[in-house]
Amino acid sequence: MASPLRHISINAGDVERAKGFYERVFGWTFRNWGPPDFYLTDDTGIGCSLQGRGESTPDTVGVEATMAVDDVAATSALIEAAGGRITGGPYDIPTVGRLIWFEDTEGNRVGAMRYEEAATPPPAPGALNVMRWFAINADDVQRAKAFYERVFGWAYEPWGPPDFYVVRNAGATFNGGLQGRRELKPGVRTRGFEVSFGVADIGALVRAVEARGGRMATQPLKLDGVGTLGYFEDTEGNLIGACQYEDLAEFG
Repeated sequence: MASPLRHISINAGDVERAKGFYERVFGWTFRNWGPPDFYLTDDTGIGCSLQGRGESTPDTVGVEATMAVDDVAATSALIEAAGGRITGGPYDIPTVGRLIWFEDTEGNRVGAMRYEEAATPPPAPGALNVMRWFAINADDVQRAKAFYERVFGWAYEPWGPPDFYVVRNAGATFNGGLQGRRELKPGVRTRGFEVSFGVADIGALVRAVEARGGRMATQPLKLDGVGTLGYFEDTEGNLIGACQYEDLAEFG
């Protein structure tokens, strides 16, 4: 069975400022959990935390992604055999599970956890302001494709431009993509995972982002057969996508 994307974390220099941003832009609600300046929200369609940038994530923009696995030790062995490296853990988090952090072949920081509790309930069909898409950026797309096939059992299908693949079995309510590394911010090649949230009105999203202290990194662009997609930079410098989908069933 393929290992699904289970949790995302948004890192913030000022957690309260970021919390206010996402409350106002997407209507998310947060609750305190565990350490200071650490919040959880149940409103994104996937497990999601908002946390302070730590020593291990000083330059992280976008999100951290954690996959659910059955066996952390076996996954660690697969990661190293496939060309990745373990960078942290295993850590035992009471009532949550056992976690490792690793670097894939492209230098992306990713988590893998054996969870204790039941899976996150999926969002209602057609729900908005929830995660609908994630993408992995790679310098060598074929190398990254082989890594994730071997470690997590993901399956791919080519879609659209060269070296672009859709992942259909990494989540129950969303799809993923594997693509060549690109520049959403001029002069900065995107690292890590990108995520996009489905919205009802991309124009309203742009206005909300700019009114709450963020800025559009790319203006909305119509993608035939998909929808209208734009990327914004939140108050913490994280790059997040928002798409007004033509068909929510096709891409999440």
